[in-house]
Amino acid sequence: MGRHHLFAIAAPVFWSISGITVRYMESATAWQINFYRSSSLAVFVFVFLALRYGAGAHRMLKKSGSNAVFAGLLLSGAMICNIVALVHTTVANAVLVMAGGPILAAVIGRIVLKEETSPMLWISIVLALVGIAVMVGGNYSEDRLFGDLVALLGVVFFGFYAVAIRYGKSTDMTPAVMFGGISGAAVAGLMCFITNTGFSAPVTDIYLCLMLGIFQLGIGSVLFAIAAQSVPAVGLTLYALGEPLLAPLWAWLGVGEAPGFLALVGGGILISGLLLHVFSSRTE
Repeated sequence: MGRHHLFAIAAPVFWSISGITVRYMESATAWQINFYRSSSLAVFVFVFLALRYGAGAHRMLKKSGSNAVFAGLLLSGAMICNIVALVHTTVANAVLVMAGGPILAAVIGRIVLKEETSPMLWISIVLALVGIAVMVGGNYSEDRLFGDLVALLGVVFFGFYAVAIRYGKSTDMTPAVMFGGISGAAVAGLMCFITNTGFSAPVTDIYLCLMLGIFQLGIGSVLFAIAAQSVPAVGLTLYALGEPLLAPLWAWLGVGEAPGFLALVGGGILISGLLLHVFSSRTE
């Protein structure tokens, strides 16, 4: 197994710590978490690009163009929804619902990019929808239902983000992650003012937010971007399943948040649909 495959495996491990990290926070609001996480992510990616490209970083940013900016806006929507969902629903529901992103991306890719899709995709879509319906329908709490619906919105943002990245695949699209951090911080900062929560949070919470931006999103995204240079898209999607599988495990081991029965059933159906999509794509 090559280095790039190891990077593709490691990236979802970093991504999977978001839920347990949010659970360890004392009182930071979803908007405060998003502000500090997105800000630190933007700084981290900027430093990474500066170190990687040196004096050519400016030209590379210019080459990525408006497509990277647009992709960043979509990514910020997905990131914001992820945190809001984690605050309002269970870790299992939040990450498993958002795991349907690649299937939606395949549908959007067919419409926008005229990409060919396997007939098996439609079976995958049905399985994903049934799985999500089981998970969302099992949340009788109004707050948890809100979190599930926000996670569903995050799936839409991520689906369009994935297509935007593929549209600009001729150039390095890592700047999209930086722009996502910038726009995410701007939106979250504005919401901190609108909701009168301000930026004051426990120091421990701020450190945890910075860890999310640098390690969970920053390093995870960079590793995945490097892996994407040689690992086939089907393999990347398969490796990415590590996140929705590991995140509920960390929450259960760390704070005793065990997934509910319907979350396990619905999540199993959704993951089955995603695996069907992955392996049917491999045979094309």
